[in-house]
Amino acid sequence: MAEGVRLYAGTQHGLLVWRGRDGDWEETTRAFPDQIVDVLAGDRRRPERVYAAVTHDALYRTDDAGRHWRRLLAGDVRAVTVDPSDERVVYAGTAPVHLYRSEDGGDTWEELPALLKLPEEVRKRWWTPYAPHTGHVRDIFVHPDDPNTIYLCLEHGGIVRSFDRGASWEDVSGGIDWVDMHSLGCLPGSRSRYYTASAKGFYTSDEPARGWVRAEQGMTRNYFNTLLFLPPQRAGEPATMLVGAADDVPSAWRREERGARAAVFRSDDAAQSWYRVGEGLPDEMDAMIWHLTPHPTDPNAVFAGVGAIDRGDPLAPTVRSAPGVCDGPGEVLLSRDRGLSWERLDLTLPADRVLWAAAD
Repeated sequence: MAEGVRLYAGTQHGLLVWRGRDGDWEETTRAFPDQIVDVLAGDRRRPERVYAAVTHDALYRTDDAGRHWRRLLAGDVRAVTVDPSDERVVYAGTAPVHLYRSEDGGDTWEELPALLKLPEEVRKRWWTPYAPHTGHVRDIFVHPDDPNTIYLCLEHGGIVRSFDRGASWEDVSGGIDWVDMHSLGCLPGSRSRYYTASAKGFYTSDEPARGWVRAEQGMTRNYFNTLLFLPPQRAGEPATMLVGAADDVPSAWRREERGARAAVFRSDDAAQSWYRVGEGLPDEMDAMIWHLTPHPTDPNAVFAGVGAIDRGDPLAPTVRSAPGVCDGPGEVLLSRDRGLSWERLDLTLPADRVLWAAAD
C-alpha cells in the first residue's frame, strides 16, 4: 500500500510531522518544542491545512502541511473540530468551558455565549479534580448531515447539545454515572444513534435527552478514551467501531504504581457486542492508546497514538513512579485490517497524546 500520508503527532513535548510513502517515513517538521500539543484537527478536502492547539497557550494553523504555523486563538484550547459540511467553519472549545466559532477557517472568531447560560445545576458539574479545578471542552461533534446539530463532551461535566449552531443548549447527560466525558460520535448514516466514551463507562442512546445506557457487552476494561468509526466493508452493514480502553482511571494507575493495561476493542454490530483485537500488541500495555485516527485513503487502515502520560492532567510532574503515567517515549501503531493486527512504525517521538493523518 502506497502510504501518501502526512502524519501529525501531538505529544507531551511538541508536534512532529512525518511524510509516509511506500512504507518509508521521513520526518519533515518539529514545532512547539517542550510544549504539550493535545489537539489536532483538519479537513480531508484541504489536507495541507491542519489545526493544532498548544495547552495553556493558543490554537495554531498550518496551510503548508506543517512547515509554518500561524497563531489564531489565544487561550487554553482543548478541542477543535472542522464542520464536515463546510471547511470554513471551525469550532474551538477551551478550559474553562467556553466555545468559539470561526466562519473563515480560523482567521476571526466569535464566542457562543449561550453555552454559559445553562442552569447553575448543570454548570456546577464543570470541574476537574486537578488544578485549576475547572472543566473543559474535551470533544466537539458536528453532525455531518446537519451542521446545526452540535454535541460537546465536557471533562468533567457531561454532554450538552445544540440544534441551532450553538444559539441554545441543553444538558443530555442522563444515565451517565460519572460525567468525565472524552469522545462522542454518531453511527454513520444515522441521525439518532449516538455513542460516547467516558472515564467510567461506554454508553449509547437513540435519544440522548431520554438518557444513555451502557454498551459494553464483551469489553473487559472500564476506562474509555478514543472512539473511531470505519466505513462499512459491504453495503448495508454497520460501520466498524474501534475503542481505545484501559483498566480504571489514571489516578488508579498512579495509586497502584502500574500501567494502564490498555487494549483495543472492536464491534461489527453497532456496539451490540465487542471483542478484543490486537494481534501484535502486548497482553497488558503499560502506555495508553490515547488516540485512533483513520488513514486518509485506505478505509481499512487506522493509526494509534500511544504514550505513558495522564492526558487529563497536563500540569502533572514529568516523571511518575507508575509506568502508565511516566512520561516516557511514545509510539505510533498502524493496523491495515481494521484493528485486528497492529505493527509499530519506526518513528521516534515523545509520549503521544493525539494524531492526525492527512493525504500527501
